[in-house]
Amino acid sequence: MSRCKILFYFCIAVAVTIAACSKGGGAAEDELHIIDSSDTTMPVIEINSPSDNQVFTSGDTIKVEGKVTDNGLYRGSIRITNDANDALIKEQLYEIHGFQLYNFSLTYKTAAAVVTNYTVTVQYEDHGLNVSVKTVKVKVNP
Repeated sequence: MSRCKILFYFCIAVAVTIAACSKGGGAAEDELHIIDSSDTTMPVIEINSPSDNQVFTSGDTIKVEGKVTDNGLYRGSIRITNDANDALIKEQLYEIHGFQLYNFSLTYKTAAAVVTNYTVTVQYEDHGLNVSVKTVKVKVNP
């Protein structure tokens, strides 16, 4: 076999390997996300903490805790954003295929030189593409 053919087959093998291992939205990534068009049940989100309009002092830790229930969860997120500029302060993503109950938590140690308002957003989606969102507002004093 000529040197060019060997190099050609080697390049093909490398390209196939890279494509198979890629996480760029290929089939392997979507295998577990089977859409269930008969699922019309919305996920139910309960945020146990923080409470809405809870006030923290700079240096305190915001503990976001709660649970989500559904007949077949897919993914979710917790985000803390600064209300003044919509800056994302902290984010936790979850991929929880098929769970019917999931306890979530996230912690963020505050640091504020001025009074700062944050929004905590908890969002979950199920395999029926039903999305539920809950938010709470918190304030951090210097």
